Amino acid sequence: MLNILVVDDDEFFADIVANQLREEYKYNVTIARTGQEAKELIATGGNTYFDIVLTDYFMPEMSGIDLLKWIHENDMEIPVVMLTAAGSDVVAVEAMKLGAYDYVRKEQLDLQHLKIVIDATHERHQFRIAKSLEDERTQEISLNNLATDKVRDVLNAITPSLNSALANINGDIENRGEEICKQLSSPEREQVRELLQQIHRSAVLLETSIRGLLGLYRMLYAHHDEVKELDRLKREIEEKTIPA
Repeated sequence: MLNILVVDDDEFFADIVANQLREEYKYNVTIARTGQEAKELIATGGNTYFDIVLTDYFMPEMSGIDLLKWIHENDMEIPVVMLTAAGSDVVAVEAMKLGAYDYVRKEQLDLQHLKIVIDATHERHQFRIAKSLEDERTQEISLNNLATDKVRDVLNAITPSLNSALANINGDIENRGEEICKQLSSPEREQVRELLQQIHRSAVLLETSIRGLLGLYRMLYAHHDEVKELDRLKREIEEKTIPA
């Protein structure tokens, strides 16, 4: 059920239109007698969200065009249909240029035609919303792909250095560490060996963690099925964190 705001200083006309829309087509209709009252209803509508605004063009103090400008200046996504008098084609064209969805001549107004305009306006507005959301999603995907490419470039750049550094650490511990230990007295030798073993465990843990992070990256951003591999790496990390 659509919520419609009818804005017109002609009380008789507004009441007739509102009552017919309520009774014949079961729309929820609110009436504003001035453009300023319409602004207040839109701005402080509470739980009432207006799907469509039907506004007369010529009103004292604030015209329908002024109301239309205010709606768009405040980025309110409410479709507006302008109600114009005879000989107001220039006004209708101006309203369409300012973002009005449609216009209806008041002297030619009939209930069935107005319903067609209301339903068509609502459908067009829903299409615009869906199109806007799709465009935002496409842009977000594009930005995510760009960020993913940059992350991949960084990972590809640092991974060889990390692997080389970890390999050097393990090689130095295994080769030079034992040579150093042979030159030490027994108490010092055991302390150094214990320290080297601890460094070796930390290096292995670091290497496993890095591989896990890389696997997580591939799963999240490259859309590879890495779940089982990540579970295995998680268990491996947990095992390596247990003190020997």
